[in-house]
Amino acid sequence: MPSPVVTIEALPAGYGDSVLVTCMVGTKPWRLLIDTGPDECWPSLKSRLAQIPPDRTGKRHIDLAVISHIDHDHIGGAHLLFDDTSLGLTFGDIWFNAPPHAAERGVAEGQSLASLLGGTNVKLPWNKAWDGKSAVTTAESSFIELPRKAGKPRITLLSPDPVSLAKLFRVWDAELKKLGKSETPEAGPAVSRDGGSMDLEALARKATPKDHAPANGSSIAFLLEHQGVSILLAADAHSTMLVPALKALAAHRGIPLPLQVDVFKLSHHGSRANVTVDLLQVVQAHHYIVSTNGAIFNHPDDEAIARVIVDGGSGRKVWFNYRTEHTSKWGADELQERYGYLPRFPEAVQGGVTISLEGQKSKR
Repeated sequence: MPSPVVTIEALPAGYGDSVLVTCMVGTKPWRLLIDTGPDECWPSLKSRLAQIPPDRTGKRHIDLAVISHIDHDHIGGAHLLFDDTSLGLTFGDIWFNAPPHAAERGVAEGQSLASLLGGTNVKLPWNKAWDGKSAVTTAESSFIELPRKAGKPRITLLSPDPVSLAKLFRVWDAELKKLGKSETPEAGPAVSRDGGSMDLEALARKATPKDHAPANGSSIAFLLEHQGVSILLAADAHSTMLVPALKALAAHRGIPLPLQVDVFKLSHHGSRANVTVDLLQVVQAHHYIVSTNGAIFNHPDDEAIARVIVDGGSGRKVWFNYRTEHTSKWGADELQERYGYLPRFPEAVQGGVTISLEGQKSKR
């Protein structure tokens, strides 16, 4: 059986995100780490990173680390990651957007990470691919295709745009104060526990508000492509940003819509405010990933998963990195037979799923 050229792991990050992508460049792995989950998930992430084989000098290398935005469920363990000395971690580049002159008051994860990356005591690369400036698209183009280097993965930035990043920076201090505080569940409809009885068409077409949170709108989201494999890594990005960016990218490449990708890590843990019908009209995947244990906000929303199943293309697989009462209903045989999708759940009790892809010759 051929070895995979790309492996994507949705790590057990509680109600947050932590994704590890490994791309084989010849015989050497190129590694991408996106987010850390909340701080309580750091032991699990550290355990996974400890499995990376050290080189002859005892170092474990991550080619690119992306801290997508400053919400606690994405950035909570970042200071632990970058402060850790026991793993011998080195980084080729670290993407993280902070104001050029971040306020000094209110020490919190976002501020301390910005200080760490820009400080004098610890030398870490910061937005090298962007010449030290923010990872952001431009007013002229809703996407940026970064230069490809020596057979390494191709990355196309889709979010944030300058307007969204400016909105975050205007409320930067207020967003920092939210970090680490106890979160309260958002109001929502009662959760259906009988998957087989759900009307997915009605759920998919249900009108729901769209996400307008400044922090989510500032998410670093991008398309990664390597040896015929494509992965859309959406963080918590707004659909109102991803839709025009993906449309423009498809037009630029002369590709008909919907754009077909191998893997789509769904935005905002499968929130109905981010996984919208118009988004699935411009991009569809063979594999959809939901990253959350459902704590705090009861994600994924039924409407979002219904949209994936009804509008997300034929023969798709929906991967949940936790099996919970909330996600288990999507394994109902009646739903699978009616809609022709395949749910996938973790083998391990503690959560986490892995998708391995063989590349150009691999047919899902």
